[in-house]
Amino acid sequence: MTAAVIEPDDTATERIYAAIAALAGVLAIVEALRSTPWTIALVLVALVPWLLVVLGRPLRLWLFAVLALVPVIPVILLNHAGVVTFLTTAAASRVAARSDDRRFVLAVTALVLVVPFLPALHGDDLWAYGAPYFAFGNLFGVLIGVLLRRANRLAADLRAADARLAEAAVREERQRIARDVHDLVAHSLTVVVLHVGGARRVLRADPQSAEAALADAERVCREALDGIRGVVGLLRQEDDRPGVSLDLEQLAGSYRLAGRTVDLRADGDATALPLAVRVALYRVVQEALANAARHSRSDDPIDVRVAVDAASASARISNPVGRGAPAPSTGGYGLVGLREQVEALGGRLTGRPQDGAWVVECRLPLGVPAVAGGAA
Repeated sequence: MTAAVIEPDDTATERIYAAIAALAGVLAIVEALRSTPWTIALVLVALVPWLLVVLGRPLRLWLFAVLALVPVIPVILLNHAGVVTFLTTAAASRVAARSDDRRFVLAVTALVLVVPFLPALHGDDLWAYGAPYFAFGNLFGVLIGVLLRRANRLAADLRAADARLAEAAVREERQRIARDVHDLVAHSLTVVVLHVGGARRVLRADPQSAEAALADAERVCREALDGIRGVVGLLRQEDDRPGVSLDLEQLAGSYRLAGRTVDLRADGDATALPLAVRVALYRVVQEALANAARHSRSDDPIDVRVAVDAASASARISNPVGRGAPAPSTGGYGLVGLREQVEALGGRLTGRPQDGAWVVECRLPLGVPAVAGGAA
């Protein structure tokens, strides 16, 4: 037997069942006023488990079925299948709506189908009292209970699926924020380190240049802080405006101010690109410049080529890796995270050594919809 009890989200259904049982009980008591007093007592006993349901103290389902059905059997047996039979209809329907035990539900169904025919044991005319109709009503009540059970299960499955989708959305949003923050912090700290390193080298020989380098480092720090605020602010914005500048010339200029040689050449108008493509292209250049600045000598040039045409946008960033300089890493949330974003836009991102240089190449087709957080 099943040990199921009332489910918290089915209170309304339970009250409807209890109301039907109460109405049937009242009518059965009125009908029994012309018969023996013990009939009324049995009907009142059959209403006890329903009272507990209304009070929020339901019994175990098998005990509920016993107390709700057994007292009704002698009433029908010694009288006839009258309005008291609706007590069995309500009880059987509730059992079917609460139990997943098929044998238990089938046993209760068989019982309520047989009960209306019990007066035939002492010669009553079954058709005169409508026993077949009451049996059909009981079967119909069980079917309603089964449908309610399946509907409740489907609703629970939908809630679980919705919860899983919400968790997946949260994870995706966290990854996107991690990429945004990494891109901002990695680029800004790289520039700051370059400025501070340059200031340290010329501090004694040229204090004014050192002061200018530190001032630039302070400016970059403030811009990075504003950018991080912008990324966080995106969580509360409904529009698609980026939280940081997407000016490639300004990006390259920040490295030139830090003493690096950055040769930027752009063919085509990058500002006319779709926002998702423009953001991805900017971040690829930003990450590649940060890697190049960290993993190459300060006097090594960094070559940036950006091309935009009617079909695609591409970028190629290269820097020497000779003289013992290590190749840039692609771990963490750097190029690996960007590769996911680029692939989501239908593009391709590679990073590999080539002819003594480390080359990062990116190609983004135009007219491909973003499917995975392409636009920040």
